[in-house]
Amino acid sequence: MAILVVGLSIWGYKFLKGKNLLKPSNIFYVRYENVASLAATSPVMIRGMNVGTVSDVSLDKDMVSIIVTLDLKKGIDIPKDAEAVIVSTGLMGGKAIDLIVKQACSGDGCAEPGTFLNGRAKGLFESFLDPGEDGTLAKVKENIGDILNTLGDSLTSPNANNEIAKTYTQLSALITNLASITATLDKSMGTYDKHLRGSLANVETLTGALAKNQDKIANAITHLESITKQFDEAKIGTNAGALITDAQATMKSLDKSLAEANTSFSQLSTIMTDLQAGKGTMGKMIKDPVLYDNLARTSKNLDLLLQDFRLNPKRYVNVSVFGKKQTEYDVPEDDPAFKE
Repeated sequence: MAILVVGLSIWGYKFLKGKNLLKPSNIFYVRYENVASLAATSPVMIRGMNVGTVSDVSLDKDMVSIIVTLDLKKGIDIPKDAEAVIVSTGLMGGKAIDLIVKQACSGDGCAEPGTFLNGRAKGLFESFLDPGEDGTLAKVKENIGDILNTLGDSLTSPNANNEIAKTYTQLSALITNLASITATLDKSMGTYDKHLRGSLANVETLTGALAKNQDKIANAITHLESITKQFDEAKIGTNAGALITDAQATMKSLDKSLAEANTSFSQLSTIMTDLQAGKGTMGKMIKDPVLYDNLARTSKNLDLLLQDFRLNPKRYVNVSVFGKKQTEYDVPEDDPAFKE
C-alpha cells in the first residue's frame, strides 16, 4: 500500500506538471533569450493542436539564455528546421509554444529526441495580429474591406434612399459646381491681371523717370542755394535780405517736399509690388478667387432679389384695411432665378 501511494503521488506530481508517465514521449530542448513569463505545464501546439507540454524552464549556466524542456507525444516527427515560438494565448497573459512546421520530415530530416530546436518569442500584439494569410490581421483587413465596400455601395448606389446617400450625392454635385465656377473665374481673372500689369508698368515708368532725374533736381536746388547765398553776401538791403531768407526757406521746403515725394513713390512701388504678390486686403481682393466668387454670388443674389421684388411686390408688402386674406404667391414660369 505504501509503494502504491508513493507511486500514485509521483505520477500525480508529474501529471500536474504536464507529463503523463503512462504515455511515452520525446524530450526536446529550446534556448531562448527571454521566455516572456512562460511557465512549466504550458501547452505545446502544432497548428492549434496540443502535442505536448513544457516540462521545465531553467536558467542556463551562462546566466544569459533560458533552456525550456519540451515533452512531446511520441510518434510525432519534428523537422530539424521547426521553430518553437512563444505566443500569447489570451489577454490575461497566458503563454504557449507554437511549433512552426513547414512540412513533414523523414529520416535525417527529423530532429532527434534530446536535441535543441530553434526558438523565438512573439509579443502580445504580434501573437493576435498575425500578418500571415490566415492570421488575425488578414481577417481583420478582409472584414474591414467588406464593410467599406458595403458602405460605398450604400452611398453610390442610384437606388439608395438614406440621408447619407443624399448628402453624398449633393456633395458630389457641389464639387462639380465649384469646379465649373473656378474654371470661369480663372478665365475672368486673366483680363483683370492684364489691366493690373499695365497699371503697375506705368507706375514703375514714372518712378524710374523720377529716379533718373534725381541728380538734375539736386543740381537745381544747389544752384538756387548758391544764388541765395550770393544775394546774402551782397547785403543789398533789409528787404533783399528778407527776400533771400524767404527764398532759402522756400528752397528748403521744396527740397523737403521732393524728398517726401521720392519716399512716397518708393512706398507706392512697394505697395504695388505687394498688390501684385497678393499681400494685404487689397492684394487678396485682387488675387483671392474665393473673395471674387463671394462678391459675384452676392451681386447675383441681390440682382435676383430686386427683380423678384419688382415682379412680385405683394410678396414683400401687403397692406389691407379690412383684413383681406393675403394672396398666395405663385412662382412665375419665367423666374429669372432658374434661367441657368
